[in-house]
Amino acid sequence: MKASEVLARYAAGERNFRGKNLRGQSFKGTNLSGADFTGTNLSGADFTGANLSGADFSGAEIRSTNFTGANLLGADFSGAKTGLQFQQTIKLVIISWLLSGLSGLISGLASFWVLFIFRINIIQGFIVDTILFIFVTVFLFLTVVRGLLSGIIFGTVAFALAGAFAFSKILSAPKFIDISQNFWNAFSNDEILIFTVFGAITAAIVGVIAFYVAIVLSITFSTTVAGANWAAITWIVSVALSVGILRIFTVLFSVHLAAVILTAIVVIVPVSLVSILISWSTLTGEEKHEWIRKIAIIYAATGGTSFRSADLTEANFTRAKLRSTDLREATLTRTSWHQAKNLDLVRPGETYLRNVSLRQLLITGEGQNQNFNRQNLRGVNLQKANLTNASFIDTDLSQANLKGANLFEAKLVQTNLDQTNLSNAHLTGAYIEDWGITRGTRLEEVECKYVYLKLPTEGDRDPNRMPPSEQGEFGENDFNIFITSVLDTLDLYHRQNINAGVAITVLKGLTEDYPVQFELVGLEKRGDDQFVIRLKVFGKISHFKIQREYYDRYEQTLPLYDPKKLIPNTDVAVEKIVKTVKENPSTHIENLHNQGIVITGGKVDMSGERNIEIKQGNYNENIQGDYYEQK
Repeated sequence: MKASEVLARYAAGERNFRGKNLRGQSFKGTNLSGADFTGTNLSGADFTGANLSGADFSGAEIRSTNFTGANLLGADFSGAKTGLQFQQTIKLVIISWLLSGLSGLISGLASFWVLFIFRINIIQGFIVDTILFIFVTVFLFLTVVRGLLSGIIFGTVAFALAGAFAFSKILSAPKFIDISQNFWNAFSNDEILIFTVFGAITAAIVGVIAFYVAIVLSITFSTTVAGANWAAITWIVSVALSVGILRIFTVLFSVHLAAVILTAIVVIVPVSLVSILISWSTLTGEEKHEWIRKIAIIYAATGGTSFRSADLTEANFTRAKLRSTDLREATLTRTSWHQAKNLDLVRPGETYLRNVSLRQLLITGEGQNQNFNRQNLRGVNLQKANLTNASFIDTDLSQANLKGANLFEAKLVQTNLDQTNLSNAHLTGAYIEDWGITRGTRLEEVECKYVYLKLPTEGDRDPNRMPPSEQGEFGENDFNIFITSVLDTLDLYHRQNINAGVAITVLKGLTEDYPVQFELVGLEKRGDDQFVIRLKVFGKISHFKIQREYYDRYEQTLPLYDPKKLIPNTDVAVEKIVKTVKENPSTHIENLHNQGIVITGGKVDMSGERNIEIKQGNYNENIQGDYYEQK
């Protein structure tokens, strides 16, 4: 079917294009939102800049299909097959084979000196092979343990030393060398021996490094592009070419076959075998070989399926096969990757798919006991994931999909949950100290029996359970009531001794810089080292943003704070309240929100006589008028 026919039918109201053959057709810049391409062959098709929101590509062939800049909001790619078309795969594999052939040629040429020396003197040949064997052993050991770059550095140093030693013998000739005469007459037999031995070693070192790099890249390329079977063929081609070229030199230079076999054992066999190990560890994500993997993925994505700069918000790639796919600069908000295949072989660019542990979590949904502290997980899709006892301390989970996720005893301390979907999630036992929920956070039908308001520390194991253990568990609708109170207030935690003057100064500064005002509604000292300021926030602004800004400014202001610059009126009154709480560990002020302590527009307002309720006693302060900060 031609693109023109599809567009005509779509304009007439038809949306069902299931099972059609649209291979290579161009739909560039068209509107096909809601179209059904289930099981359709779209290999090589062009959807650049098209509107495909809500389209169904489940089970479709989209190899080498171009979705660059397309709107794919909510599109379904479950079970789709991305990657390279067959002819593209063959082309890239052939290039890998050519690289293998080059590695074989390099290996054979590098062995020339060794075989040449065997031809002159078999003793010298064995000396060269022994030294070369030691070099290969150290080179491969460093490559496996420390990475290929370490091996190359060692090889470069060895090459430089051997080359310098050999070259120095030329410069040490006792008389001018006339190239019209016999070159070797200028040297003694011992000098000739040293020069030829180190010349052979120098050439062989270059050959070993080049052969190794070439075969590792060719095997990795083949695996990334076409799978392990093609990689095995690539390895066989490399070894066969190397041995074949050695055999040719045997005939040309009348070298004994034993010399060829020995050289093959010393160089070709160990290098080629270790190259398989390195290629495999590269593809499994070992960090020391990451640069090889990146090159291979870029190579494999050439001509593959492209989602570059596409909007894949809430798209579904469940069980999709994603080899050779370009996702650079794509929007991946709440995109589902559950059970996707070869997600580690896509070209992720700067998206969250660069994160190896996160990639695995997105595929399996199993993240229990894992640490995701201080990571940017904005917009990830972890629907129904098992996140039991997972740690998300200071992590950005804004706009993420955690619907139905199991967050039992998860650490959500200072976690940004703005516009996060937590509906139907299991939150029992979660640690929610300073968590960043907002009115944009979805919390419908959350299952929660109790939570902990702070993370236990070594010196303080009391996690402040809510509700307290003696009161049992949340009853019906209790959690919703609790959350409503949390959304209306902002808790500012201080783990060290608080400077009330700095806190007031920072809060006043925030009201000047943001469209927000605060009402002081509670103060509490918890244990020996934690102080909590509870504020009611007025204004449409993210609590999480204000909270982080407060902490940053507090730390910056603390060493610069000068208490003499404060006028001793309302600020001093608030400081007295704070001091009272600090000096009485069990003190908990609850009813400040009825007393009218308001911070707004860079000022603190307190008027009238205040009788502030404090558990374990009353604090009385008589203040007349309003306080305004002097400029």
